[in-house]
Amino acid sequence: MSAGYHPFSMKPYCLLIGLGIILICSQALQATPKKPIFAQKKNTIVLDPGHGGHDAGASGPQGTFEKSVTLELARTVAAELENTYRVILTRTDDYFIDIPTRTSMANHEKADLFISIHAGGSFLHQARGITFYFFNEISESVLTPGTDSSKPLETIDHQSDWSDIQNRHQTSSKILAKLLQNRINEQSLFKKSEILGAPIKVLEGADMPAVCLEIGYITNPDEEKALQDISVLSNIAQGIRNGIDDFFEKNR
Repeated sequence: MSAGYHPFSMKPYCLLIGLGIILICSQALQATPKKPIFAQKKNTIVLDPGHGGHDAGASGPQGTFEKSVTLELARTVAAELENTYRVILTRTDDYFIDIPTRTSMANHEKADLFISIHAGGSFLHQARGITFYFFNEISESVLTPGTDSSKPLETIDHQSDWSDIQNRHQTSSKILAKLLQNRINEQSLFKKSEILGAPIKVLEGADMPAVCLEIGYITNPDEEKALQDISVLSNIAQGIRNGIDDFFEKNR
């Protein structure tokens, strides 16, 4: 027994066969867009603008504070990354956050990368260039001659379970540092750069690839002037973005 409908009718019809029932509705035959079963996960990048609040960091001959440069650069990097990545800043304005909180924030957010942003400071005004740090319990060169030891790129001189966390990521952190160096060198006016291992406190307990960047010496008059230029910061931000892209391309 069957029941049908006029070929131009919009009413559904059904076909009965024996004891089984097959219901075919005209609406069901219409194409519907497929929804992805899982939305594509964005990698999470935590950017850490160094210093803030009462902790101004290093200052330049013209009075530029490190805390201001690091925040401006972090915001510029975030703007470069936000369409592709989930980006979180440890601070979004001029206020103080202690170092363990910065690292813990990256762990809490289950970040894929942690990048702490600083500027170099030295009693020698001719000191210049960019330094890329990865965590190493024994410093390869913690303080170069003339470095201002009062400037808090804080280091540690002891071993702990906390430091063991980042030790597991040391190889990937070195790779990240190298990729960032390559790309920033393409974009930046700061031609001198180096990669160093040191017991940097903010990297110590990070449970992901992590690096600390000193983007030029704010105590060098020429580099202080460059770090006040938004176009220079934009070029550095593009280099950071390209280095991050390269890292995930190599680690798919």
